[in-house]
Amino acid sequence: MRGLSVIGLNHRTAPVAVREQFALPGDLTGRLLRRLRQEDIFQETLVLDTCNRTEVYFVARDVPDPLGYLLGHIGQLKPAPPPADTSVFYRYNGLDAVRHLFRVAAALDSQVVGEHQILGQVRGAYRQAVEARTAKFLLNKLLHWAFRAGKRVRTETDLSRGCSSVAQAAVEMARQILSTLAGKTVLLIGAGQTAEAAARALLREGTGRLIVANRTLARAQQLADDLLKPQLAKDAQALEADASEAPGPEGCPVLARQPADAQSEEPASGSSRLPPRTDTIALEDLPSVVSAVDLIISSTGSAEPVLTYEALAGEFRRTEGSVIIMDIAVPRDVDPRLAELPNVFLYSIDDLDLLVTASLDRRRQEVPRAEAVVEDEVQQFRRWLDTLQVAPTIQLLRQHFNALREAQVARYGKQFSDADRDQLDRFTRNLCGRMLHGPLAFLRGFSEEAPASEVLATVEIIRRMFNLDALDRDE
Repeated sequence: MRGLSVIGLNHRTAPVAVREQFALPGDLTGRLLRRLRQEDIFQETLVLDTCNRTEVYFVARDVPDPLGYLLGHIGQLKPAPPPADTSVFYRYNGLDAVRHLFRVAAALDSQVVGEHQILGQVRGAYRQAVEARTAKFLLNKLLHWAFRAGKRVRTETDLSRGCSSVAQAAVEMARQILSTLAGKTVLLIGAGQTAEAAARALLREGTGRLIVANRTLARAQQLADDLLKPQLAKDAQALEADASEAPGPEGCPVLARQPADAQSEEPASGSSRLPPRTDTIALEDLPSVVSAVDLIISSTGSAEPVLTYEALAGEFRRTEGSVIIMDIAVPRDVDPRLAELPNVFLYSIDDLDLLVTASLDRRRQEVPRAEAVVEDEVQQFRRWLDTLQVAPTIQLLRQHFNALREAQVARYGKQFSDADRDQLDRFTRNLCGRMLHGPLAFLRGFSEEAPASEVLATVEIIRRMFNLDALDRDE
């Protein structure tokens, strides 16, 4: 498989302090793809950037130092110092790169094995590559095959059953530390998919008050509304069922179920008050609430810390109780110096490993089945790719034209004498050879000079044009 490689680092090879130096949050992934396309060193490129990995999949012929080339570009996009130890990066080539991607899509290479988010993240990376026009024939085929492998693992095994995401694992760890989350006040920073998963897990734990903070207040408001819709619908059904049995003042069941002080509670400064248990605030209002919370979970896409020592150390010092902070963002959202405060207990995404290992133990028996599914897809992809090699295609083209020639000679040859039939046979052989000479010479030269993706795409068109796959299966 000429030229296909992946270079990256993940939670297995590097701690969060190293991973965050090479993470590509926000629009950095798109900017990197556009730069790589402009320089045209790689024929195709896809970047997969999540909280636990930064990987670059690429198709190239001869690049002397692809790792140095990529690190140089990342260093131009963000102030990432050169790594002292490049062993934290891995590189897989050919079929090993295919196998790695399929394992990633199947959540076998995740920190939380079997988690649900990674397949969506792989789809998002593919969408970015398509938009940047860096995913061409080979990566298009490869990614769609990876989606199929991930889906098969989900549907044919129980690897994902009872599995928690990183966000859910963070909530579970917080529950173990605090004994319970019921009635606790929680500050959730961020409003993306990871934050939403954490919020839903918090509500299931009976969190007393949830404060959602986000750079865009409208997005925080939308998340809060989405979280409350199921609960409000459930409450409405309960109210309707109880209305005839327990009417409130003046026959109003809502007032009967409403706390006496519910209408007197005022929203926090700078926040917009929502139905019970949820508030939203902007990031600049964080100092006004951090001293009143029991737990902070932060998961934004910010390239810089959101909770800084300079802005918040004084607020935490004025807090009488302890504050647990779960920083599950990469790059990290929380200034590590805040952990030096006596009442602040800071945990990063790497601290989830013990909890994740216990969760994996319950599903370990499904891993071999999932690995078998992945390997089956890898071998199917290999067999498909083998059909697109130039030499076998040239042989099939010759067979196809010779079969056509023989069929026509058999049909019309009886109209000729034996001597004439021999001459007809030589004539048709020579004609087919001359007709194929140009196309076959083109294919041979093209395979040596053109990018791998263009060669594969051209061969596939030829095979489809002459239905060579059917001839291949008949052999």
